Amino acid sequence: MTETNEVSRAAHAFQSAVEELAGVLPNGFRERSPGGTLLATTGSLIPALNGITSAEPIPDKAEIALLCDAAEPHVKGLPWSIRLRGEPEEGIVAVAADHGLTTLTQQPFMLLQLTDDRTAQEPARETACVRPLRDDEHEVFAEVLGAAFGAPPAIITSLYTPLVLGQPFVHAYVAEVDGVPAAAGLAILTGEHVGLANIGTLSEYRRQGLGRAVTETILRDAHANGARTAYLHSSDEAIPLFEQVGFRTEEFWTFLTA
Repeated sequence: MTETNEVSRAAHAFQSAVEELAGVLPNGFRERSPGGTLLATTGSLIPALNGITSAEPIPDKAEIALLCDAAEPHVKGLPWSIRLRGEPEEGIVAVAADHGLTTLTQQPFMLLQLTDDRTAQEPARETACVRPLRDDEHEVFAEVLGAAFGAPPAIITSLYTPLVLGQPFVHAYVAEVDGVPAAAGLAILTGEHVGLANIGTLSEYRRQGLGRAVTETILRDAHANGARTAYLHSSDEAIPLFEQVGFRTEEFWTFLTA
């Protein structure tokens, strides 16, 4: 795992973004341990947004164990997770297993430094219109992402409600082809960082540059709004897309789920 100030700041920005989301939801909950490990639940059906996140290069086993116990009343009936940087020690894996989190996967954590020339760039695809979504267009966002990722739209709307999409730090986008929503994506701004998530394209519109168009628009707008570093957790399949716009894998995070 690469430990630099740049990567560490981005890791903490991601943790803060999860905390911010939990803080605006009526059923959200957030609690920090003394060492900074975060327990945050959004009440959504997305396991990555319910549970424990550590942004430290060496997670604290004792803090994670205490927060797992504290999480029980808040994650009851919800999918949840533990998300950590790097490879967890056996003791943490055992703690997770004791709470039913026995599936371990790894995700690339990618970074990109934003520069002034990005703001001046033109969209990569002229035949698609990429625009911000209003908070009352949450169902459009859910329908596109649900179809793109093969998930029921209810999973998306369980988190991305009009209240969330109306927050000043949350920016959702849609790419339209001839007026038809074909791709979507999300940005979360925290200070000088922007986190990208849920970049998805409908199957019939793939390999046409729409995912890249959404990504480029997010990056330009985020830079214009003060972001200097972009980060994301990528699937293996999406790595080539993000590498095309300049992202590089800096480290891998572990994701422990049921």
